[in-house]
Amino acid sequence: MQKNTLDLLIGNLWQVDTTKLTRLCQNAVIPLPQLRQQSVLNATPQVRSSEITASTIIAPSSIQLAPIPAVALAKPQLQEPRQNQDTQLVTTAQLVNTLENINWEQLAHKVSICENCKLCENRTQTVLERGNRSARWMFIGEGPGEQEDLQGRPFVGASGQLLDKMIAAMKLDTEQDVYIANVIKCRPPRNRNPEPEEISSCKNYLLQQINLVKPQMIITLGRYAVQTLLDTELAVGKLRGKVHHYQSIPLIATYHPSYLLRTPSAKKDAWDDLQLAMHSYAQAAALSS
Repeated sequence: MQKNTLDLLIGNLWQVDTTKLTRLCQNAVIPLPQLRQQSVLNATPQVRSSEITASTIIAPSSIQLAPIPAVALAKPQLQEPRQNQDTQLVTTAQLVNTLENINWEQLAHKVSICENCKLCENRTQTVLERGNRSARWMFIGEGPGEQEDLQGRPFVGASGQLLDKMIAAMKLDTEQDVYIANVIKCRPPRNRNPEPEEISSCKNYLLQQINLVKPQMIITLGRYAVQTLLDTELAVGKLRGKVHHYQSIPLIATYHPSYLLRTPSAKKDAWDDLQLAMHSYAQAAALSS
């Protein structure tokens, strides 16, 4: 089906029956197949994030959602970390054992003056966080873009607007219910992919953030976030659709919003991943109650 340029930039909005989503969050016992049986309607593409209601979500209206299969619990398939010519990249487990006992102010200061890699040379400012430091949900992307570099907050450009719609569709508030961060804290030149040594230099900061937030669910956005936390080189397509764990925290891998803007057909898979996260979170809440 042909889509115009505006659709590709903004993304179509999914309409869902929020009654079942609300019941899921409140009762934490809705079976996953029942959760998947939600109606899908079109909405007007030009919607400001401030106008989004609980009934708005991003998904192609032409795609009929099929039932999600039973939740598959999977241990991450670990691979040896990559090496460059000079540096052995340490594993996540090794870094966890060396995390400093620091507070938010100390971490923010260390990030703001960091010169551990060459990305510090051209940055406007470092980009640490957005949202609630005590949130139960944590979303992790790869790195700042142009707007993030200018504003000092992650996900504030076009990808951020799409992420806000995704979070709103989960009936979560972007400032109160979630904490948003990136793997690296400085913008790579021309928004190129982060290099291994740059990820290694910033990795400890991300682990410190997770250690301080103590989220109950992590959603990784794009390959660099999930590969960093699970010490794997597998693609997102191989890792999504399963519940992984970082330490003891459930982790769901999905596509980066920028990829969804370029590939609208992948929005169905992204919504499946968000539903899996909601279902897993609800199951854990039910068991702990």
